[in-house]
Amino acid sequence: MSAEDVLDGREFAIPAEGLTAQERKRALNALETYLVGKHEHMVGFQGNQDTGRAHADLARFLEFHLNNVGDPFQQGHYKPNTKVVERAVLDRYAELWRAQSPYDAENPDSYWGYVLTMGSTEGNLYALSSARDYLSGRKLIDRPSGDTGSSSEMVFVQAAPPVATTPAEQAATSRVGEAAPDPRNAYRPVAFYSEDTHYSVIKAVRTLAIDTFGAVGTAEYPQSCPIGDRWPMEVPSKGGADGSGEIDVDKLEALVRFFAERGHPVLLLLNFGTTFKGAYDNVEKVAARLVPLFREHGLLEREIEFEPGHTDRRRGFWVHVDGALGAGIMPFLRYAAEEDPRSELAVALRREIKGKVPEFDFGLRVEGVDVVGSVVMSGHKWAGSPFPCGVFMTKNKFRVEPSATPAYTGSPDTTFAGSRNGLSPLVLWNHLAAKSVREHAADAVRALRTTRYLESSLRELEDRLDREDRLPEGGLHVDRSPMALTVRFRRPSDRVVAKWSLSCQPMRTNAGELRHYAHVFAMPSVTEEKVDLFIEDLFAEGAFDRPDPVEAPRPATAASAFAADVQPLALVPTTGRGFQ
Repeated sequence: MSAEDVLDGREFAIPAEGLTAQERKRALNALETYLVGKHEHMVGFQGNQDTGRAHADLARFLEFHLNNVGDPFQQGHYKPNTKVVERAVLDRYAELWRAQSPYDAENPDSYWGYVLTMGSTEGNLYALSSARDYLSGRKLIDRPSGDTGSSSEMVFVQAAPPVATTPAEQAATSRVGEAAPDPRNAYRPVAFYSEDTHYSVIKAVRTLAIDTFGAVGTAEYPQSCPIGDRWPMEVPSKGGADGSGEIDVDKLEALVRFFAERGHPVLLLLNFGTTFKGAYDNVEKVAARLVPLFREHGLLEREIEFEPGHTDRRRGFWVHVDGALGAGIMPFLRYAAEEDPRSELAVALRREIKGKVPEFDFGLRVEGVDVVGSVVMSGHKWAGSPFPCGVFMTKNKFRVEPSATPAYTGSPDTTFAGSRNGLSPLVLWNHLAAKSVREHAADAVRALRTTRYLESSLRELEDRLDREDRLPEGGLHVDRSPMALTVRFRRPSDRVVAKWSLSCQPMRTNAGELRHYAHVFAMPSVTEEKVDLFIEDLFAEGAFDRPDPVEAPRPATAASAFAADVQPLALVPTTGRGFQ
């Protein structure tokens, strides 16, 4: 690795007496030089390096300690905040995602959300936590039973699982030839997500103690997997490792049906722009398959007794869309598609997309059912925030939230984080407000065109290398998923990987061959000129010279059994992509 790829950590070491102004300036200048080089060659991740006018317009706000602690729709006691800007950002994304807006606390169908301090990892964690509580029958009350004082103490009330029924009762409620569902499963949601899902989700279900279909199936129904001899830990992707990366809807339907028949609520996470292949799960197709299934098994609406004598009616499924990248770009592509078909923008879009722009948001309805329960987006991806942030959104009617307002903050504690970065709403507001929706749409179409240019350039490179008899055995493995902003190809040398900040991943093909891939994301900061420079580096002598690939070590297997006196909190994965 060359000297330009690393910084000398000794320059940044902080001695007891501190550093002089000259020493601090020298260290920071070295950091800036390093970052300028990396900024110019950053193509391997979903981060948009084009931060727009964020620095010019917003640098003055670094003089303030901005903290949006608490609910975005209540000001609270900490007044140096940007909640008014946050609400404007949320209203705009609610419009883009076809939710009912502006926010109305009295309307169950109104959106609710907040701007994340982390990226979509925080949003996914909050969505999964909300879905778990909603589906498992939890409700939060403001004081323990019998307390008539003014205490702000809060307790969680968990719906008590119904007792097991007698054989006669089971026979009365089951269909001919089928066993009745165990009523104790009614408040035990099971999570489903594909094998191309972001690795943080696997860690999240473990952290939140959410049962996953693979772990429950393996432990409780080992011989009954409806799609094969053994239970997979994740829903297979369409076409397996050689496919596009979108979820296999047929296999998902079979797995969901298995658990719905046994009385489990369904927690489904769908991807809208996967991390490596950039694939979009077919949310509309999934919804069309599952809504009739949910209706058949009483999951469209059911009565929940969250404490003795107190009930409400809620659905028995939750669909969360991880739109870390896709939720930022797709509304603008939809705008382009809805323009006059003869307009320049609409014509340009048809060159890039064959067919309709896919559905993913709160506007999706099947048989009158509003399917999507929550959406998350990362602000540092398409929106080009200079630091991680994002947006989480759901509807009022799906919220299970604390009702208390801590005296210290004066605002309800309804968000995952306590203190929240007040700069994040400013950056997202600037991104949205700096251009018209048509200009945003033109940027989105341009990114698709750049991706197509990248793909064709890599295929031309393959031909050039072949003509000079320098093509690696097996070729460059160039591939692109439908509508993806990324193209994947054979991993080049470590020198090229370091220079261009390439994300790399080993994948085993359906035939069993281990391949090492890299990919490039054509974010707005990636131009055709930058693609040309990158291709020339790949054409250089030795660009694909790498040591023979080494088989990655397999993670240690989880314990195969619990001690006799230990009860597991949840059946979740303990090895795999989230634990390497």
